[in-house]
Amino acid sequence: MRDKGNFSKKIYIIILFILLFGVLLQISRSQFVLKFQQNQNLIEQRDEILADISHYNIVEKSGENYCILYNSSDEYSAKLKDNAYHSLQYMKKKSNEVDITQEMVNLSNCQVVILATDKLKDIGKAEEIEQFVFEGGHIFFMSVLDIETDYQILYRKFGISSFDSIVDAKGMHLTSNVLVGEKELFIDEDFIHNSAISVDLDVETELLAESANNIPLLWKSEYGKGAFMTFNGEMLQEKINRGFFAGALSLLEPNFIYSIFNLKVFYIDDFPSPIAKGSIPVIYEEYRRDIASFYQEIWWPNMLETSKKHDMRYTGAIIESYNDRVQPPFNNTEDKDSHYLISFGRELIKSGGELGFHGYNHQSLVLDKDVAAEFGYKEWDKKEDMSKSIEELLTYTKEAFPGYTVTSYVPPSNVLSPEGREAMKKAWSDLTVISSLYGEDETGLAYVQEFEIAEDGIIEMPRVTSGYFETEYNRWAEANTMTGVGVFSHFVHPDDVISSDRSNNMGWEENYKLYDNYMSRVHKTYPWVRALPATEASLDMATNLHTQVSWENNENSIEGKISNYKSKTSYILRSERKIGRLHNCTVKKIDDNTYLVTANDSKFKIELGGN
Repeated sequence: MRDKGNFSKKIYIIILFILLFGVLLQISRSQFVLKFQQNQNLIEQRDEILADISHYNIVEKSGENYCILYNSSDEYSAKLKDNAYHSLQYMKKKSNEVDITQEMVNLSNCQVVILATDKLKDIGKAEEIEQFVFEGGHIFFMSVLDIETDYQILYRKFGISSFDSIVDAKGMHLTSNVLVGEKELFIDEDFIHNSAISVDLDVETELLAESANNIPLLWKSEYGKGAFMTFNGEMLQEKINRGFFAGALSLLEPNFIYSIFNLKVFYIDDFPSPIAKGSIPVIYEEYRRDIASFYQEIWWPNMLETSKKHDMRYTGAIIESYNDRVQPPFNNTEDKDSHYLISFGRELIKSGGELGFHGYNHQSLVLDKDVAAEFGYKEWDKKEDMSKSIEELLTYTKEAFPGYTVTSYVPPSNVLSPEGREAMKKAWSDLTVISSLYGEDETGLAYVQEFEIAEDGIIEMPRVTSGYFETEYNRWAEANTMTGVGVFSHFVHPDDVISSDRSNNMGWEENYKLYDNYMSRVHKTYPWVRALPATEASLDMATNLHTQVSWENNENSIEGKISNYKSKTSYILRSERKIGRLHNCTVKKIDDNTYLVTANDSKFKIELGGN
């Protein structure tokens, strides 16, 4: 009898386990279906945003006028101006570009003067500069200045006690949080290099940054009711340093508030994609697995674990085949395998991520033979062939995920021609966002972007950093983009881990520790930034781009009025004042005297207390 009782108990346990498994499976399926439904809604959101843009004009900026003085005949000055202009556009500040070869600035029309040349005389006479700031104006020198007569007259007003000749200033030491969350950041690499004036500063002058060899690079000097912000170098001509400009500008005036996107986006290029058969020493010696088993059992579970721990949502960029075919028919038989697309893709979507396109194969969509050859690729003969390859990729993905709509694209090797863009748009009406590169490309071959909505309605949302381990360049680029526009945008490749140069000759165990530590550090530095997959992020960004803010700054409050308000918008506030009562917004401290402001309505107000 006892045996029968034990047997019955075991049967009940088995039945209970089966029922529980069924419930969990159903919940999992329900979550998966819900993700699909949310994905299909993205196209409706996109169409609504584009319709709004075509019907409603953006309200003209109001508030303080930022006058950018530049010399159109000088390439260096033009670069400074472009970076200042784009930064102010993202910050939603009113700007006026004054070409000093055509006209002189009327200082009475400016609250802030941004000098994008190296000559003080481009602002006016020495006494005019002094009077403008003394009476409450603010001036930002974007470049090391020419040591001319006016400089020798005014240098004490700039917070300098003595100066000498031009010297090399290598690297960067942030003595302030000019880049949000990065006070005391020290970089001693050649990618940051300036020619600077050797200066000694007054004791009252606020040093904000210096070179690795202790040359003052950025400082603020109050004078009368206004202030000077001096950058003693040349690097602000480079796009990747825009955040340094934005951070310095935000510290020039009291109670400075500016718009950001507040987005954290992470891409895995070439994923899902065909996996090579067999094994390689770097994997087998460490894990006793072939390549496919390594990716399924080790790499992907590790990637998912990191995303859960550090608040990340991956966007995968699908490759159907690694053949080099650029002429139809694109009936891939060599390495077509939907198994990996389905298994990896399903888990990616369930984790809150997104499936995007990289390409039918890894041949960049270009017609130029020389450009293709630079990357070891074949050039395409015509746009129609490019379109047909995209049609094949759409079919391949629909067979694996019939109810899923792919909306995002990452160009292979970050290269895309105008013809390739047209071919994609023709074959793929759901194409919503293209993500390539933000930083400047010395070769001139990469598809370099701004954060914007293009004339054809496609959203441009570039990536900034890449790799499994942190480098000083990545840290600097990340800090600049987070401070300037509030975006962390990063990408990796699955095969980085089996490439000796991209893995720095390390195995995955060591690489994974570095990767997890890297993402942990990012999350600790910016715990407030919102993690979203590419298309959701791009639509949020597009909504932000189509808004404008008018500011009313009083002695004890800041009031914002947002035109075309659709959803919550984010801002960074720099203030030494205490935060008082809040109206239709939330305020969260994210650094010393630095706050994340979230507007919950088209009108919001922040009351300010004492220091």
